[in-house]
Amino acid sequence: MILSYNTIKKLTDKNLLIENANVQNIHSSSYDVTADKYILKFKKSKKPISFIDAEELNTMYEEINITTGYTIKPGETILVVLEDIFNIPNNICGSIRGRTSLNRLGLTIATQHLNPGFKGKLNLVVTNNSINSYIITPKIQIAQVLFEKLDRKVNKKQLYSNKKKSTYQNKDGRQGSMIYSDYIGKVVRHFKGNYYFIEDICMDSETKEYTIIYKNLYNREDSNIWARPAKMFFEEIDENRVDNITKQKHRFELVDDLTIDYTKENKQKLDN
Repeated sequence: MILSYNTIKKLTDKNLLIENANVQNIHSSSYDVTADKYILKFKKSKKPISFIDAEELNTMYEEINITTGYTIKPGETILVVLEDIFNIPNNICGSIRGRTSLNRLGLTIATQHLNPGFKGKLNLVVTNNSINSYIITPKIQIAQVLFEKLDRKVNKKQLYSNKKKSTYQNKDGRQGSMIYSDYIGKVVRHFKGNYYFIEDICMDSETKEYTIIYKNLYNREDSNIWARPAKMFFEEIDENRVDNITKQKHRFELVDDLTIDYTKENKQKLDN
């Protein structure tokens, strides 16, 4: 069931759905989200970027203040930060989609899903598919969101806010892709043959370097939990080095079949 004006108004009055809602943006069955004063512009990389290269992924954007306007050129894609602060209840989800008026100008806004339990700000992918340039400014109503009521409340464990990989929870919308977080909860094999489980990815408070937190899946006396800089974790190695008994191309490589078995086993333990 898609929420109507009265329901959206009632919930936003309670700081739900959108905490800083503007009543003028509420329509019969949708809410218009607006651009903040920042965008993220892509920087061209000299080499193909791996989805597991956290360092490269986090430096591929240039943050630009668009208070005086930003001209999006034909064929250009940018990330527009939203000023809206979402606060989605556990029985509602949302879908962000482009506005008709902008679609007719050749501006495409990528759709985005809002999970139950999500809280924070987002950015939207905007692509200029026309032959003309357009000026993007703060406060422009860039897209619309439809809110839908679920058939039942989501279990607390399944809420976006409670998931291990709630990557964008409580963020300010000025982050690019964090797809490397998909590797949290996966089993990997070291080139010397041992297996490990990726517990989390964090940032070093001093160096601001992304670090992989992982544990061994075999018995050893010195430690069970380890940390390694993300840029080293999946780095390429020589297949022919003497100690590379697996002959793999990277220091650690994902092992999907073991990941499935390992997570199933641990899920059963948690459920019991």
